[in-house]
Amino acid sequence: MKNRFSIRTLALLVIAMCALVPVKAQSDQAVSPNVIIILTDDQGYGDVGFNGCKDIPTPNIDRIADNGVKFTNAYVTYAVCGPSRAGIMTGRYQDRFGFGRNPLLAPNDTLQGLPSTEETLATVLERSGYTSMALGKWHLGAHKTQYPLNRGFDEFFGFLSGGHQYFPEELTLDDVSEIKAQFDGYRTKLMRNNGRVEENEYLTDALSREAVSFIEREADNPFFIYLAYNAPHAPLQATEKYLSRFTHIKDKKRRTYAAMVSAVDDGVGLVLDKLEDLGIAENTIVFFLSDNGGPEQHNASDNGPLRDGKGSLYEGGIHVPFAMQWPGTVPAGMVYHQPVISLDMFATAVTYANASPANPIDGVNLVPFLNGDMSGVPHQALYWRKYDQKAYAIRSGDMKLVKYKSEVDEVYNLQDDMGEQSSLALTEDNHYDSLKASYSEWENQLKDPIFLGLMQNKLYTNTHPERYHLVNPYRPDTLPAQIPNGYELVWADEFNTEGKPNDAFWSYETGFVRNEELQWYQADNASLKDGVLCIEGRREQVKNTDYKRKSTDWRKHRKTAEYTSACIKTKDKFSFKYGIMEVRARIDTSLGMWPAIWTLGVEGQWPSNGEVDQLEYYRHEGEAKLLANAAWANDKMQPVWDSARMPFKNFLANQPDWADRFHTWKMEWTEDYIRLYLDDELLNTIDLSKTINADGTNPFHQPQYILLNLAIGANGGDPSATTFPRNYEVDYVRVYQAKK
Repeated sequence: MKNRFSIRTLALLVIAMCALVPVKAQSDQAVSPNVIIILTDDQGYGDVGFNGCKDIPTPNIDRIADNGVKFTNAYVTYAVCGPSRAGIMTGRYQDRFGFGRNPLLAPNDTLQGLPSTEETLATVLERSGYTSMALGKWHLGAHKTQYPLNRGFDEFFGFLSGGHQYFPEELTLDDVSEIKAQFDGYRTKLMRNNGRVEENEYLTDALSREAVSFIEREADNPFFIYLAYNAPHAPLQATEKYLSRFTHIKDKKRRTYAAMVSAVDDGVGLVLDKLEDLGIAENTIVFFLSDNGGPEQHNASDNGPLRDGKGSLYEGGIHVPFAMQWPGTVPAGMVYHQPVISLDMFATAVTYANASPANPIDGVNLVPFLNGDMSGVPHQALYWRKYDQKAYAIRSGDMKLVKYKSEVDEVYNLQDDMGEQSSLALTEDNHYDSLKASYSEWENQLKDPIFLGLMQNKLYTNTHPERYHLVNPYRPDTLPAQIPNGYELVWADEFNTEGKPNDAFWSYETGFVRNEELQWYQADNASLKDGVLCIEGRREQVKNTDYKRKSTDWRKHRKTAEYTSACIKTKDKFSFKYGIMEVRARIDTSLGMWPAIWTLGVEGQWPSNGEVDQLEYYRHEGEAKLLANAAWANDKMQPVWDSARMPFKNFLANQPDWADRFHTWKMEWTEDYIRLYLDDELLNTIDLSKTINADGTNPFHQPQYILLNLAIGANGGDPSATTFPRNYEVDYVRVYQAKK
C-alpha cells in the first residue's frame, strides 16, 4: 500500500508540473481563430436549457452547445467572482499570484487587483496580432494602472466594480472619485475605454450592442472579445420587455432572475447571428460559462442537483454551465464528461493563435480531446483553495476531497453522488491519502493573498483612511499638493479665491498681440470663481485703441476686434530655472479655440529667449492636435522647433469625455533636458544640448516666466460657427524645485 501511494503521488506531481510548462503553438491553421468568452455572473448550473432548465428558455445559449459541445463536469477556479475571473483572464490558478480574495473597490490601491506580473489573455493574443475588447464587469482592479486598456485590451465598455445597476437612471455618479462606500461603484456611469459615457439602454442590452458593433468593426482581423455580463448578479432588475416573458413564474424573485437570463440569451443570439451573417462563425471559438455557482437564496438561481451555491467548495459553488463551439473543428452536438476547468479557455485560445504566454499556465488545450486527436483526460486533478476559511478541495477522476465548513475532510464519488450527500470513509480505497497528498503538493506552490478582500471591507477602510480620497476629474482638485520626492513647492497659485487673479503673481496682456489672432486681450475676461481661473472667450465687438487706417501692421489696421479673451503672465513677478511646473486645466476644444500653457525666457528677444509650450491645442494641417513644443532661434532669428503633435482624435478614442475633464500638464526641466507630460504620459523630450541659438547661447539655461491664455482664430480655426462664450479653466499652477 505504501509503494502504491508513493507512485501515485509521484505521478500526480509530474502531471502537475507538466501543467506549468508554457503552451506552445500546435496549430497548422493558416488563419488564427477569433475568440469570444461569454461569461455570466452568478448563474446557476441548472439555469440553461442544455442542462435541463424548464422554466427559462435559453435557445441562443443552447445554440452554442448544439453547434459544439456541452461539458457536464466543468469548473471554475473559485466560488466567487473576482478570483474566478483572475483565473480566466490569466490561465493560471489565481492563488499562484496571491489573488485569493474577492477584491475591494479601492481605486487608490495598486495592489487591490490583478498584479502587474500577470499577463492577461488579451496581452498574449496581442502579440499574435489580435485586437481585443473587454465588455461588462471587470472586477480585476479599480486603480488606473489596472484598467483594461492598461492590461492588454484595445477597447473597454463596462464598469470596474463587482456589480452594477442595470437601469441607466440609476447611474448617478460621474466617476469612482465620487464613491464613498464599497457598493457606490454600482452607481457609476459606464466607462468607454478610460472615459465615462451616458448610456440610455438597459445594461445587458447595451453590452450586447457593443459586442456586435465590435465584431462588425473587426470582422476582417483576428479578435478577442471578453463579454462579461453582470446578469444575473444582483440587484435583480429587468425591463418589462423581458419580464413579460415570464408571467408563468409566480415567484417574483425567480421571475426577475429569469428575465435577466433571457436578456443575456437575446444578446448571445445577436452575437451568434452576427458571426454567421459575416461568414466568420467557422473561424470563431465561442465559450459560454458562469463565473461561479448561483447564490440560490439571493437571486433565485437553481444549481440543479448540486449541493450549495456561490461561495461554497461543494459542487454548487464551482461546478458551472459550460459550452463551446467552433464549427468545423469541434464536433456539433457533443457531450463531454471528463472534468475541465475555466483555465482551459486561455490554453485553447493561445494554442490556435500561435501565441506563447510569458508565464507558465495551468490550462489545457481542449480541442484535441474533443476531436479525437488525444485520448485520456485533460486533467489528472483540479484544485481549489479558500485561504481565509482554511477550506480546500481536489477532484481527480470521479473522486473529490473537500473540506468546507466542516471539522473533517470529506470524500465523495461524484459519479455516484453528484449532490455530495454521502461522504465516504477516509481510506485509501477511496483515494483519501493520495488526494490529500496531491493537494498538499499543489498548495505548496501557492502565495498567500496579497490584498484584503470583500470580507475584510471594514478592516481595510479603517487601515486605509485615504481609500476614497480621489481627485474628481470633472471638478477642481481640493487635495493637498503631491510634492515629488526630493522636491519642494516653491511657488503656486491654487486660484481658490473669488474675483481677479492675484496681481502680486500675474499681469495682463492687452490688445492684439501675436499670430494675427482674432481676439482682443483684456483683463476683464480673466476671473476666479469656484476654485478655478476662468479665461473666457467672448464674441463681442471692441474698438482697437491702436487703430491706424493705413497701417500695414495687422495689430493697427483692424478698426475693431470681434472677439475678446485674456492672457495672464508672471513676467517680472515670478520666474524659475529648472524644476517641475505642473498645471491642471480643462481646455475648450471648440473650433476656433487655441488654449495654451507656456513659458518664455526672461532675457532676449523671441525666439532667442526660448519658448516652452506644455500645451497648445489648435488645428495643425487642418486637424485638431495637442502639441508639446520648444523653440529657439536660428541665424535669421527664425524659430527652430522641437515639436510633438498628437491628433486629438486619439485622446478622444481613449477617453470619449476628454474635453469634460481636467488634465494635468507637466514640465520637468533640468540642465540637460526638458520633458513634457500630459496626465503622466511623456509627450516630448527636448535635448538641451541641441537647443543652441545662432549666437551660441542656450535659452533654456536662464529663468522662464509663465503664460496662460486662450487665443481665438488663426491656427485655432474659424470660430464663426462656434457658440460663445467659451471657457478655459485652470485649477492650479505649481512649481517645484529640488531641495538644496
